[in-house]
Amino acid sequence: PPWMDFFFVRQIFAILLCSLMLLGGILGYVSMVKEGEPDINIARARITTQWGGTDVETLESQVTNKLETEIRSLQGLDNLTSATFNSSAIIDVSFRAEAPIAESIQALRGKVDDAESELPDTASGREVPDFQQLSAQDAPVLTLALVGEGLDETLLGQATEALQERLEAVNKVREVDLAGQRDEVVHVQLLPSRLTTLGISATQIENAIQTGNTDVAWDLVRDDDIGGQVRLYGRFRTLDDLRSVPVARLDENRVVRLAEVAEVYQGPERETSRAFLSWRGDPFTPTVTLDVVKVAGSDTIQVVDDILAAVEAARQDPELWPYGMDYRILNDDSESIEDELGDLISNVLQASLCVFAILFIALTWREAVVAGLAIPMTFAGAVFVLWLLGYTLNSMVMVGMILALGLLVDVFILMLEGLHEGLFVEGLTFAQSAMKTVRSYGVPAFAGQLTTILAMAPLMAISGTLGQFIRLIPISAITCLVLSYVLALLAVIPLSKFLLDRPSGSHSKTFIDRLTATSSERFARWTLGNTVANRRTARRWTLGSVALFMVSLVLFAQLTVSLFPATDRLKLSINVELPPAATLARSQEVADRLGSIVRHYSDPDSATKGEPQSRPLFASVVKLVGQRSNLVSSGELKPSSADNVVGLSAVFTERSQRQQDSFAYLPA
Repeated sequence: PPWMDFFFVRQIFAILLCSLMLLGGILGYVSMVKEGEPDINIARARITTQWGGTDVETLESQVTNKLETEIRSLQGLDNLTSATFNSSAIIDVSFRAEAPIAESIQALRGKVDDAESELPDTASGREVPDFQQLSAQDAPVLTLALVGEGLDETLLGQATEALQERLEAVNKVREVDLAGQRDEVVHVQLLPSRLTTLGISATQIENAIQTGNTDVAWDLVRDDDIGGQVRLYGRFRTLDDLRSVPVARLDENRVVRLAEVAEVYQGPERETSRAFLSWRGDPFTPTVTLDVVKVAGSDTIQVVDDILAAVEAARQDPELWPYGMDYRILNDDSESIEDELGDLISNVLQASLCVFAILFIALTWREAVVAGLAIPMTFAGAVFVLWLLGYTLNSMVMVGMILALGLLVDVFILMLEGLHEGLFVEGLTFAQSAMKTVRSYGVPAFAGQLTTILAMAPLMAISGTLGQFIRLIPISAITCLVLSYVLALLAVIPLSKFLLDRPSGSHSKTFIDRLTATSSERFARWTLGNTVANRRTARRWTLGSVALFMVSLVLFAQLTVSLFPATDRLKLSINVELPPAATLARSQEVADRLGSIVRHYSDPDSATKGEPQSRPLFASVVKLVGQRSNLVSSGELKPSSADNVVGLSAVFTERSQRQQDSFAYLPA
């Protein structure tokens, strides 16, 4: 039929299809968001309420329970967990996977607002509940450490704040978290003796400062000569403005100003956390770390590149970057993503070379070239289709592609074998051989691909958070399988004419063809004579096959099954929580001991390999006092900072510098 001649013999449509796949693949790869773990679109949020100096029981009864009562009435709620500590309460809320995200988050905000009227008044020191929408990508994609010997603490703090502000202005950066930095604040230290003498309470002073530190817009003033907006600039611009604020009026009508009852000065805030860096085994030195969190669904590689470019630009600004300050890159997620992409490309090239080698031996070099080029073309088309469907290039998608790599080559080999059979064995023309191949192998190849697709389809039906995570594997694998079948029929067969088309009868059997024919004939005679010679022999072979199958099932049952097996990861977070009464000094002692252990921990196997001394296991270690390490997301409901918390953020050396995978060094 003319339509079969157009699609399977002529090359016009095949060339257009391959051009579309190639150009689309390049465009999709450049434009596609590249990230590590996929962003799972599920409505999740965390509500944190701070109430300084309040005990656990009071917070539980007056804040946590009331918030939970309101939130539990929401529709589509999947899980609600809470934890209450001294001075803070944390509530995590997650909705079912099928619940609409925007509507669910909006409804949750409404419930928190409704509960606000039932909570203790903010005048008692309770802060308004902090609402934060959570994502699977809340872990920092880049961690920097600012270091410098002899730098003034105030100068370092100012530079850190300026750098934080500049980095948060970078496109697709959600926030930049600091650790080990002390802000410059204004201190008001009351003089108890003066307060007692004058009969003034601390509450009066607090109210006077809050009331006076306000800019107020007044009304418009209009007359025959002038008109304008009147505004009272009441906010404190200098320390002298604050010192001169009236705080009370005595009986003799004397005004008492703040400077009479308090010392007002500017300096670092009370120390709440400390950070120290050990770089490549060196001793710990004070540092300030910056954890960069990107906007969910944004390109990790692009965000990291933009951040590093902004840091380098800031480094050239002498007004922002103090002399002697330097930075270290402790963690860079873009490197692992680039490694995964490199592994994917390497696997595709290796598969192409293996198929080329097999077909070069089994058929001819011409079929080997066609099949070797068809594999990367399939993956280019898969990237194009996934990009059009709105997916990102993440670890799950790449796993699906690698899984499909070993399944899609069969259809190319099958079609090229059919062409080779018609041309070299039967002596047909290319058009005749192409038509015969489509009629003979088109339906069986479709059935084979469909069987594989249907075997993966149940993975797409898994519900919940895990389902949204897992289904990316079958989606990408099925995309590759479908495209491989389409390319095998509409591109491989017609484009093979450029290499395989010769006048009818000019093809002769190759050595492999003759060897295959001889081997097939001998195998057929042996099979007929030894396996089905009589019923008794046939039964024995059948029973032996069934027994072998049963043994294989028993052996399979002995295998350890793990949905997410341990892999070599570079990041490690260690968090230690001391008793609530522990001070920052006590936490510093514990951090020093733990930091020394981790910093000096070396690869025990390297010493047994003939090396003069064991090599350090960690490329960098950050010791945090009064703050938890969030280098690795844990999902724990714990305050991020407290005097009794110690955190260690360690990054392993590269795999080539270690004898084992990273998880092998950790206790089970």
